[in-house]
Amino acid sequence: MNINNFFPLTSLTAAEYFNLLPLFTISFGALISLLCGTHKTKGHGLAFSCSFLFLLAALVQTSYALFMTDITLLGGTLVYSPFTKTVSMMIILFTLLGVVLTYGQDLKEGLLSEIYALMLFASAGMILMVSTNHLLFMFIALEIMSLAIYVMVAMRRGSRFSSEAGLKYFILGGLASALFLYGSSLIFGALGSFELSTLHTVLKESTTPSIIFYIGLGFVVAAMLFKVGAFPFHGWLPDVYQGAATNVTGFMGAAVKFTAFIAFAKVVQYLVFIEAILPLRWFQNFIWFSAAASMIYGNFVAISQNEIKRMLSFSTIAHTGYLLLGLYAMNLSEQSSQALVLYLFFYAIANMGAFAVISLFEEKNQKDLHLEQISGLGIKHPLLGTLLTIFLLSMAGIPLTSGFIGKYGLFSTAVMAGEIPLVILAVLTSVVSVFYYLRVIVYLFMKQGTSEMAKYQRLKGASAAAFISALATIQFGLFPKAIIQFIKMIAK
Repeated sequence: MNINNFFPLTSLTAAEYFNLLPLFTISFGALISLLCGTHKTKGHGLAFSCSFLFLLAALVQTSYALFMTDITLLGGTLVYSPFTKTVSMMIILFTLLGVVLTYGQDLKEGLLSEIYALMLFASAGMILMVSTNHLLFMFIALEIMSLAIYVMVAMRRGSRFSSEAGLKYFILGGLASALFLYGSSLIFGALGSFELSTLHTVLKESTTPSIIFYIGLGFVVAAMLFKVGAFPFHGWLPDVYQGAATNVTGFMGAAVKFTAFIAFAKVVQYLVFIEAILPLRWFQNFIWFSAAASMIYGNFVAISQNEIKRMLSFSTIAHTGYLLLGLYAMNLSEQSSQALVLYLFFYAIANMGAFAVISLFEEKNQKDLHLEQISGLGIKHPLLGTLLTIFLLSMAGIPLTSGFIGKYGLFSTAVMAGEIPLVILAVLTSVVSVFYYLRVIVYLFMKQGTSEMAKYQRLKGASAAAFISALATIQFGLFPKAIIQFIKMIAK
């Protein structure tokens, strides 16, 4: 079969080229950054400068294209609407923050200058992933993103923990990709299309799809649950978070999770929540179960952790449960998709800021920071202790932070959708999460420093990323109206 049957090639108009320009800019910037990084003495600095400038240019281009007419490319494979362009802007912002966080951390951890180019390649894959409604193209974008992340996770060559994390993430990612591709092929065999909107129409018109479709959908849903790190598909996620360099962990916890959830939301919206097909209730119930299990497992296991990155890795499983709650409510409330994007955005900012502060106290090739090592750090370094406190309170959903706004919006839309039992569980497990977040704050400010106290590492990039994230967390917590109205406007 000719590939043109899947991706029809047509000549592009000026408007279509303009919408593709940010993607071209990021891809070209990745290549330039790769070349600049080969300089013997200034490779890291040049690679950072190139990647930062090209990302900045892509952000400006995307903002200019934001309110242009909706564009579809390759026969509807790529869709550039205000919504997809907004989430693309968010991905670029996370990548910018990740690039800033990496500056200085790369030399400390012995990371190659290619890490900047890899971040841009991953960003390009993410933008493609949130812009497509085509299962096969989504798989291609997933691989572009994943291959770059695999290398980034394993790049700390002086640490055996990083090599282990890279191998584990590669196995997990490879399994998820295989499930996604095989499931997509089964769906194509059953319904004759990879296009999500076409599949949705076929399913609504013919409410008795074959068993092949259900098997394929099961594989695709399982693959996406792997990617978002939901229970019981979280696997080695805590080990990966611990073993990777902290700047890479922060980038994964922000950009990768954000992208995976947006893509998962599309799959669920088009293929799972179709009330006329009764067997799909099994899939809906499984997402409900995964949401509940992720909240319970993530929060209660996080309580027993004495290492901060590992604690945050279990915390992110709990946050995945909250996000799955929003995902489950999408079929019942139009506002749920808006609340989902806001929660993802606010959580990603706080998550990256927390890892930025952690990186300032880690030794070279250190696997994780123990709670005993941060005893009294808030007293010795009050500003950094305050910043970490802001991020932890935001993730706990305490008022006056963006995390509270995100959590309140997500839970309230789920209540309006009628998901009362799951919301009650989410609130109760959120109370549990306050304990282990506050425990870190207690160690920072209320424990006596010991001889094991972590030493401050002077890193300009991590410091800048922490300050930017803290400002955004407080800004959106105190004055959330503007961004809420903006998300509502572009989601229509």
